[in-house]
Amino acid sequence: MRPEVYCGVAGAPGVAVGRLRHLAYGDNGESVSATPDQVGAAFDAVAARLRCTAQSMRARGENGTPADILEATALIADDPDLRSAAIGGVENGTPADRAVLDAAERYAGVLAGLSDPTLAARAADVRQIGRRVVEQLRSGGGQPSGPDDEPVILVAEELGADDLLDPAVPVVGGVSRLGGPNAHVAIVARALGVPLLFGVNVPASSAGREAVLDAVVATLTVSPTPHRVEAARRAATAARLRREELAALRDQPAVTRDGTPVTLLVNVSTAADAVAGLAAGAQGSGLIRTEVAFLHTTHWPTRSEHAAALRPVLAALAGHRATVRTLDFAPDKLPPFLWGTSSRHRGLELMLDTPQSLADQFAAILDEADGALLRVMIPMVASVAQLDRCRELLDAAAAARGVPSPPLGAMIELPEAVVVIDELAAAADFLSIGSNDLTASLLGLDRRDPALTPGRIADPVVLAAVVAVVRAGRRHDRDVSVCGDAAGDPALVPLLLSAGCRTLSAAPTALDEVRAVVRDTTLDPSQPDDIKPI
Repeated sequence: MRPEVYCGVAGAPGVAVGRLRHLAYGDNGESVSATPDQVGAAFDAVAARLRCTAQSMRARGENGTPADILEATALIADDPDLRSAAIGGVENGTPADRAVLDAAERYAGVLAGLSDPTLAARAADVRQIGRRVVEQLRSGGGQPSGPDDEPVILVAEELGADDLLDPAVPVVGGVSRLGGPNAHVAIVARALGVPLLFGVNVPASSAGREAVLDAVVATLTVSPTPHRVEAARRAATAARLRREELAALRDQPAVTRDGTPVTLLVNVSTAADAVAGLAAGAQGSGLIRTEVAFLHTTHWPTRSEHAAALRPVLAALAGHRATVRTLDFAPDKLPPFLWGTSSRHRGLELMLDTPQSLADQFAAILDEADGALLRVMIPMVASVAQLDRCRELLDAAAAARGVPSPPLGAMIELPEAVVVIDELAAAADFLSIGSNDLTASLLGLDRRDPALTPGRIADPVVLAAVVAVVRAGRRHDRDVSVCGDAAGDPALVPLLLSAGCRTLSAAPTALDEVRAVVRDTTLDPSQPDDIKPI
């Protein structure tokens, strides 16, 4: 049989050889009848199975990102709004399978439309829960059967993180038509060292055939030649050794060859991200996103709702730096209660229009600090006046509790902020460069534009802005971090270091490679401290 080659987009690096197994969950054209109670019980069963798998992993000493993500995904199955929407559909006469999938798709649609790729990728988790619930209703949750005595490459319309973690299946790779590198399945795949491809439509007739998945060149070869199989096996061994080598360096300092120390932090949306980042050697978090928990709410979050969302994240960061970014709602990620808001409004402007909402969030942040080394960060700052107003509200919340006011920082993401960077550096306690938004705003690009890649930070206009922020921070003795995608791109880390950046905050899965690049970089000591050519 002649080899068939399919091209896709890499979600997790590596090379694997195995038999293709096609998964078909959810809608197979047959309606499912179920009562509202049975639908609720199916959600319960899916959540319980995810938690059971996570507990089994921990019992085996596997306490890293995959188990954390399974537990976080179980929370989606617990979500009362998602359940209510599905049950409401059944009560209105919709077949149970359709009601569940429709509810999941509506929930996922809101997330998928977000400009932040990490948050948008959570849509896949919601759809996966919907499919799992339907499978539970249809057949009691059984997995597709098949021989489990040889390595398997899973193929699906949209793989979920739990698909890779079935203990009964020796999964060595995955192929998903839908999804992207920020999806939880990709994070789990990278943590496990399982190569993964997205954007590949593999015909069902390929089931059971041997294949080579090469995520280095983003191809899937079905029915490969013996020579190709042998080469792939050698590459897989080399990749495994590289991962082990990088993981072994986690207790080594992130210091360049010339002795320049670099602080590595982690960007988090969930407690699972925080745990994974600390395990990978992060010294704390440079960005805690807070808006993701409230993208479906019909009112400004209350103090207690903020506290409930923050509590597990800050608890996971006890004893470490925890930089909480206040709500960053935007025209492309607005919850229902802000629909119809002027398109010019975003994050900080929205919050300052309703100062009590910002005061409530500050109060919850202070209440839930839980031993973390707390810092508060304001997004989309354009002026000193805005930051001063935030400080007034934060100081008032701290005074009401009899606690010191934590450091207050400004995210530098707008051209207006760069223009007044000296004044902002003097007014803020620290600065953080949001490289994604800063690049987009300076180059006139939409954040969802495919042309907006992390590498665009090398554009002279953007790089000059980064240097200006770093120099202003040095003049006013302020810590300056980078928390956008550029900070987690190994190819861009030397550029950021040469621009004077000494604190990088990246996704948990990027930290090992970033540390390795830092340790392999030499900066020119003859240059000024804030700008050092490599």
